[in-house]
Amino acid sequence: MASYGEWAGAAIVRLQICHDGCGTWSVCGLSPKPATDLPSLSASIDYARRECREAPATIELMIDGFYAVIHQEEGWPRQLLAPKAEPLWQAADEIGGRGHRFCERLRHWLRGE
Repeated sequence: MASYGEWAGAAIVRLQICHDGCGTWSVCGLSPKPATDLPSLSASIDYARRECREAPATIELMIDGFYAVIHQEEGWPRQLLAPKAEPLWQAADEIGGRGHRFCERLRHWLRGE
């Protein structure tokens, strides 16, 4: 059962998303037993959004000593994470040319080869 508060007359789900220290994540507050062993912060947020049916929520986010409180309105309109970016080396490879890819040339240069 989710923990609820009141804000402007609407029920607000209160939950916690925590980094468990062993590479997994947990979500507490949506049921009596926390959801554990989630593989990523993104997966935890997706789980929480789905389980509370995008109801208004106050989210406590705890990551290795970092603490933040986030409020999501009905429908969860705020994007909590940046979009997945292309790895830097892959993007740099696309810039290269003339026989050697840019990253390969950079690695050789850094190694003094």
